[in-house]
Amino acid sequence: MENILFINSCIRNDDVSRTYLLCKAFIEKYKSTHSDVTVTEIKLSALDLRSYLENDIEERDKALFIGDSENGIFSLSKQFASADKILIGAPLWDFSFPSVLKVYIEHICVNGITFHYTEQGPEGLSAFSKLFYITTAGGYIGSHNCGVDYIKTISEFLGCGNFESLSIEGLDIIGNDAEAIMQDGIRKAEELAERF
Repeated sequence: MENILFINSCIRNDDVSRTYLLCKAFIEKYKSTHSDVTVTEIKLSALDLRSYLENDIEERDKALFIGDSENGIFSLSKQFASADKILIGAPLWDFSFPSVLKVYIEHICVNGITFHYTEQGPEGLSAFSKLFYITTAGGYIGSHNCGVDYIKTISEFLGCGNFESLSIEGLDIIGNDAEAIMQDGIRKAEELAERF
């Protein structure tokens, strides 16, 4: 059975978040053509994650040093590393994404679980064959989509799977038809799901 990890980085409620609506359409389309799939959703805003402080890093490093792989501090990194495919949904905030996604990434970047170092440098250990990133923006992002650039870099750092993204923009521009933009976004998400 294929395991898709859906990292829901949307802060607004699911029935309001436009990014979540696109992710939902993507997942539903994928599931309609793949009967042997499990989607595990983690809603980051419900995890109460916090940035690592010095004592957290010391605890993690000590657990790694003594080989305590069952320590709960590694649960998110192990979940990420074992996923067959990954979907990340995150609205554009301040040219990137909500900070909870960066904090999550701090928790999953663990030497020996999601990546390791070799003589040639870091090498990803995560199993995913594809990582897909969906974002929405009230304005136009243009070439300043730092969120996409960052997640693409993290994807390459933690694994060797293919990376793709979908950015739906201009949803809050006066004079734009936000509903039509969203319908077009849903159509694009469903088309991309067919080859995910």
